[in-house]
Amino acid sequence: MEKLFYILVILLAIGCGHALEEKPKETPAKEEVSVPKVEGLSYEINWSSALDPELLTALKAESTLIKLADRPPAVRSGIIKRAQKDVIQFKKVLAAHGYFSGQIDFKLYENKKPIKVKFKVHPGTRYKIAQITLVSSDNPELMAKQSIKLTYDVLGIKPGDFVDLAKIHSSREKVKKYFQHIGYPFVEIQDPEAMINHEKKELQIIYHLTTSFLAHIQGTKVEGLKKLSPQFVRNRVLWYSGQVYDQKLVDKTRRRLIETGLLSSVTITPEKAPTQSQTSSKEEDVIMNIKTSEAPPRSIGAGARYATSEGVGGNLSWSHNNLYGGGERLGASIKSSKREKVAKLGYDTPDFLSPQQKLMNEVSLIHERNRAYVGRTFNVGTRVQRPFNDAVGGSLGLIWEAGHIRREKVTYNTHLTGIPGELKIDGSNDLLNPTHGGRADFKVTPYIGKLNTSNGMTITQGNLTGYLPFMSNELGESDGVLAGFVKGGSVFIKSLDFVPPNKRFYAGGGGSVRGYGYQLLGPLDTQNIPLGGRSLAEIGTELRIKTTETIGFVTFLEGGSVSAHKMPDFRGRNMLWGTGVGARYYSAVGPIRLDVAIPLKRRKDPLSGKAIDAAYQFYISVGQAF
Repeated sequence: MEKLFYILVILLAIGCGHALEEKPKETPAKEEVSVPKVEGLSYEINWSSALDPELLTALKAESTLIKLADRPPAVRSGIIKRAQKDVIQFKKVLAAHGYFSGQIDFKLYENKKPIKVKFKVHPGTRYKIAQITLVSSDNPELMAKQSIKLTYDVLGIKPGDFVDLAKIHSSREKVKKYFQHIGYPFVEIQDPEAMINHEKKELQIIYHLTTSFLAHIQGTKVEGLKKLSPQFVRNRVLWYSGQVYDQKLVDKTRRRLIETGLLSSVTITPEKAPTQSQTSSKEEDVIMNIKTSEAPPRSIGAGARYATSEGVGGNLSWSHNNLYGGGERLGASIKSSKREKVAKLGYDTPDFLSPQQKLMNEVSLIHERNRAYVGRTFNVGTRVQRPFNDAVGGSLGLIWEAGHIRREKVTYNTHLTGIPGELKIDGSNDLLNPTHGGRADFKVTPYIGKLNTSNGMTITQGNLTGYLPFMSNELGESDGVLAGFVKGGSVFIKSLDFVPPNKRFYAGGGGSVRGYGYQLLGPLDTQNIPLGGRSLAEIGTELRIKTTETIGFVTFLEGGSVSAHKMPDFRGRNMLWGTGVGARYYSAVGPIRLDVAIPLKRRKDPLSGKAIDAAYQFYISVGQAF
């Protein structure tokens, strides 16, 4: 068959050559020569025995037969060449997974259509890691110290684990970071050496490294600034003079500087100090050199959102983030939707009285026209915000509010002075798309002002969220997350009637129980207008699955209740539940979410019999729901 093919090709070439030599003048019409199309030989791949799913996936990923399946060869030898290439690649895959004595063969079944290529894979015994050893050419005594222990948390591998060459190779950088963390910024590490014991089916891993000297920080140098004060940068540095070098503090400092938004790039490198105070060559001083470039100080932002019960909303903002060279921020924003219009003007002073402490001043004008009330309020406030560590921060402020709020035929003219205090804990890994950790915030605001026969009230609020990853990809990124939240709040005052409508608790809509309309979850009056409450209780969970790098889906269950009593009730008969599904598109700015939610209990008007709650709610926004 193969010889016949080549003969056919030669005859066609000769025929085409004669056709070019002929003089077409004597022939009134030309005859077209059609070249017969040669069909490829289709094939399929089979495996002789059940293999570990992880190993089978790795074999398929390296298979030439699979990669070129849509371009089948014209002859049998083409399939054989591809299979032979696969055998070579498969042996490398087996070795990478610790199967150093594995055997692979293949067989063609040509009487089948398509042709079957059957691989016989005998992985053999998977080798294990027997020992992990550190060898230093310039600091052997350090390796002998008990303090140098490369635990599983550091390496990602440990003795007794099955061999995975990819993990072993990546552990090199982890070893380097470990020594940079304990004071050796100039450590050099070779690729890990492996010693195989075929008799015991074991592998010994040896890291050869040069530690150089133990570094003590002598000082800090800042370069590249034009308008921003160098002291602003130094106030965000986490190390101090005389401290042993720690790469973790360097990384955190860099991240902290980038997060200010005032710097477009930050590079931090240790440099050997020109004059040394240390007498030992194994311990020397370094200068931390921070090289920066400033970002444009002015910024403009815009956003949009949509919900069936709240309509279309948008916002526009402008800010100058370095007004006088110390990171002072002057900002203005406008937010508008069918139910709310807000205009704000703010001025923030960083490093107020103390590094990392910020003074925040704000003036706002709010116009609301929602289901529960119509109102205008004017607010003036100031507060001091301070981080206590990387995860915990707090604020204390003073606010004055004048409002004109109308609910049906009752008008509340308010003049309130409040002292808001807030404590925030953020142990999550991302602002818009958290995949592990948790968050908590607690807020207490005592108000002084005439409220009917009461001279004041106190509003307390609390919120807890948690994120538990249960599925990850090859890069260690979380593709499956179980998220949950609990909310609660109380207004301490004699009666609900004394509480202005804009200070009451409401539930339902985006950021709450999504199955119910905005402010609709809770007690209603005879005209189905939300009454609001003195207490709030909400709880919810969401299962998030990422199917591709950019696409994901969620399903959620949420419940909530609003009560006229001062304490929240998570088990009362007023607890209403909603559920739904959603899709996520993971963009560069964060996940764009689309949710459809339904109420599990649709209430009816006792007089008309019509449903109060819509059959579904629809939401589009940026960022996860919580």
